[in-house]
Amino acid sequence: MTNINQQSQTGTTNDVNRSGRNTIVVPEARQALNQMKVEIANELGLSNYDQMDKGNLTSRQNGYVGGTITKRLVEYAERNMGR
Repeated sequence: MTNINQQSQTGTTNDVNRSGRNTIVVPEARQALNQMKVEIANELGLSNYDQMDKGNLTSRQNGYVGGTITKRLVEYAERNMGR
């Protein structure tokens, strides 16, 4: 098992965000991910999701959005890997 603090060959530590938030590996994908989040929220009946205070939503509502994003990204990856 690799220690997450172990230094890579370049001498820098692994890309671990200590604030507890996920780091986007490809920064150019941020806009596409945000658009996907809004589209999924709208499909789930959470209109104006991009403008609302997410702290006022239930854990279940926020979890549905994140879970659906993950599910779709996995499906997309599997399709593109030829599975």
